[in-house]
Amino acid sequence: MGTEYLFHQQEEIVSKVIQEAIKAGINYFDILFSVQDYLKKLSEAINGHREKIIIAGHLGTKEVDGKARKTRSVIDAKESFLKLLSTLKIDYVDILIIQFVTSKEYDIIVNPKNLLDLALSFKEEGKAKHIGISTHDIAVAIKAIESKNFEVLMVPLNIANHNLKDRDKLLKSSVEKIGLIAIKPFAGGKLLQKNHTVYFSKYQTAGLNFKKKVPSSINSLKCLNYVSTLPNVNLTLMGVKNNGELQENLKYFQTSKTEMNFESLIPKFVT
Repeated sequence: MGTEYLFHQQEEIVSKVIQEAIKAGINYFDILFSVQDYLKKLSEAINGHREKIIIAGHLGTKEVDGKARKTRSVIDAKESFLKLLSTLKIDYVDILIIQFVTSKEYDIIVNPKNLLDLALSFKEEGKAKHIGISTHDIAVAIKAIESKNFEVLMVPLNIANHNLKDRDKLLKSSVEKIGLIAIKPFAGGKLLQKNHTVYFSKYQTAGLNFKKKVPSSINSLKCLNYVSTLPNVNLTLMGVKNNGELQENLKYFQTSKTEMNFESLIPKFVT
């Protein structure tokens, strides 16, 4: 479960969602920002559950006036990650993700004394068990796999990018090389705006920009089922903003594959 959409929620809602998720068997939580108020709410929610869950923390944002701002500064990134550990009251994250890497930034972050070296130093110190990278660019994702610098990759995979160039190459090349996490299964919520013509951006599709009327037959369960059938995907990261959305998505485990069949939706997104 991703926690991005819990950022502005009240503490009671955050606690309810996290605890209900753990109760339901969700054991992977992605913590996106190093913002004090957000981290405090999550800290209370995970209190007493650390040994049951996998925590992914991110490297590459800092707090500015209560908001998260992207940074490529090693000094700022180090300070922000240490704040994340301190505020969450944990000694380590299971996966440390270098966050939202663009094509212009990739070669920079893997250079000596940059963010990859910082992440590796945290791993050596026991503050991170594994190192990953997140990107919204299919070319960067493939480069990350081929580099063998990372153990985990986060990239948008959803029905909206069904015919994205090189997506099949990414899925095939990831096998046995990297842990593949599908993010944006709902394309940032765009796929759930039934009967509306919406704009899908590269940020949500890993490379495609287009407008499309969202079919009335789509729902979150079909979106999740679609991603779950993709080869070599190890984990699907879903974001929710309240317990109602969580419970709706958890119906995936009680719903037949026939009811969640997505085949008729694919032609709608082949552009």
